[in-house]
Amino acid sequence: MAQELYPYAEPASTQPKGVVGLRFAYENFRELPSQRARNFGGIRLIYGVTEKLTASVSITGSNHHLKKLPADLSSYFTKHHQKDYPQNPYQIEGVIASLKYRFLNLDGHQRHFRMAAMGAAAKSFIPHDGAEPRLGDNSGVDGSWIATLLIKRFAVSLTNGYLFPFKYKDENQGYEFKSGNCRYLNLSFGYRLIPSAYSSYSNLNVNLYVEFISANYDRANMTVDGQPYSFDIYQNADRYIYSSLQAGSYTEMRPSIQLIFYSTTRVEMGVAHPIFNQSYLHFYPMYFISIHKNFFRSKKEGKKI
Repeated sequence: MAQELYPYAEPASTQPKGVVGLRFAYENFRELPSQRARNFGGIRLIYGVTEKLTASVSITGSNHHLKKLPADLSSYFTKHHQKDYPQNPYQIEGVIASLKYRFLNLDGHQRHFRMAAMGAAAKSFIPHDGAEPRLGDNSGVDGSWIATLLIKRFAVSLTNGYLFPFKYKDENQGYEFKSGNCRYLNLSFGYRLIPSAYSSYSNLNVNLYVEFISANYDRANMTVDGQPYSFDIYQNADRYIYSSLQAGSYTEMRPSIQLIFYSTTRVEMGVAHPIFNQSYLHFYPMYFISIHKNFFRSKKEGKKI
C-alpha cells in the first residue's frame, strides 16, 4: 500500500490501530522581488485510535508573517515583499487537530477502494494577510471526503473539501481581517517503482507521485474601527499583493519521489509548479520535503512456566 501514502494529500486509508506516527514537513521558496528565503515547518503527531479512526495534532511555524499587523497598513500592503522592508521573524503559527474516519472498505486481491471523512480545526497565533486560507495560518475549521483506489502498483486518490477561516482580530488597533472561504480539490496519483514484488518488510520502496492541487476561494475582507477597508487602493501597487487579496482559483502540480525504509520510515521530496493561474500563499517554485516515522509496539512473549 506504499504507493497510496501520498506526500501531500491524505489517503482514505487510516493509521493502524495503536500505532504512533511522527511527521516533519518543510517548505521553502524565494519571495519576489526581495529574493529572501521563506521557510515553513510543521510537526505532526498521529495515532490510530481504532482500525477506522485516526487522530492527529500538528504545530506549525514559519517566517511568513509579522507578529501583528502594523499601524501603517498602506506601507505594509505595498512594501512588505520588498527587500528594504523589515524581515518577518520565525515564530509558531498555529496548532491543528484532526480526525479521519474510514467508512467504506472494499478489499480484493491486490486492489481496494476506500472512502473516508475528515475534519480539522486550527488555532492561529499570527495575522494571515491573504485571501486564500490555510489552517495554521488561519484559525478555522475544515471538512472533506476522500476516495482512494488501489490496483496492484498504481493508486489514485480524490479529496474534496471546504475550509472556513475565522476572523483575525486585533482589538487594540481595531482590525478585523477575514480570508475567503475556500473550496478545494486534490487529485493524486502514485506508482510503486521498486520493488516489483515484496519479499520482505525490509524491502526498500521507491514510489513516484504526481498530485494536482486545486482551490477556489473568496476575496479577503477587512474592517478598521468597524469601517470597511478597501484593498482597491493597491491596484497600481505590487501586483502580487493586490491579487493575493482578491478572490481566485488555481491548479498546481506537485511531482515527488518517496523512499520507504523497513516499512516504517518515509522520506519524501517534491516541488510545486502552477499549471492554471497560481496560488498566492507562496511563490514558485516551492520545494518541500517530509519525513514520517511510525512506531510499532513489539509484542513481548510471555515467560514459559
